[in-house]
Amino acid sequence: MQLINTNGMAFIGPGSEWFWTALSGLVLAVTFLGIYRQLRIARSANAFEQMNRLSNEWDSERMNRHKLEILLALREGVKPENVPSGAASYVRDFWDDTALLIKAGHIDRRLVYESFTAPCRAWWATLAPVIHRLRIQSADPRLSGYHEWLAGVMAEMDAKAGLVVTYDEAFIANQLDERIERARDQVRISEELRAVIVRAMPPAAAPALQPAAQEASPPAAAPA
Repeated sequence: MQLINTNGMAFIGPGSEWFWTALSGLVLAVTFLGIYRQLRIARSANAFEQMNRLSNEWDSERMNRHKLEILLALREGVKPENVPSGAASYVRDFWDDTALLIKAGHIDRRLVYESFTAPCRAWWATLAPVIHRLRIQSADPRLSGYHEWLAGVMAEMDAKAGLVVTYDEAFIANQLDERIERARDQVRISEELRAVIVRAMPPAAAPALQPAAQEASPPAAAPA
């Protein structure tokens, strides 16, 4: 049984146009496949670079000082809606920017989920009261809406993974001391890394004393 009819097929010269067209299509397909693979590699590298940048920023000394200011205020009895607004704005801006990167397709939400689901949800629960107050004061219901959206996404992914964690006022109160200590440790480590260690140098050795010049001997007597 003949599956392919090769009668009249030409690979060179007249009638070989079909062969060169097919070959060109194959070359283009391989080229496009290579370009697609390179784009995927570049996109993955960019995503991990973005994740490293987010991790470094979240663990930075400046960020931890802002977190510490909020957490210490809560421990001192400040109402959640009245925590320092400057520090709260700095922390929520981080989460808004992270959510924007996810929505724009620059970072896979699964990568953020693996590294940031707990802090994202915990900090939304921590900042939600002050954000709601600022929304009313500014008449802008969209304020920090991206952080709220991202916290919801992380909650949905937790539920699909079978993790049931309620981030509420009781959770914040129970975890407050631990979060404060963690932020303090991060600040302390940053300060130690930034500090310049000055070691005492040994005293310089005293210059060696030069031997005393020998006394000049009396001149020899002239010959008689």
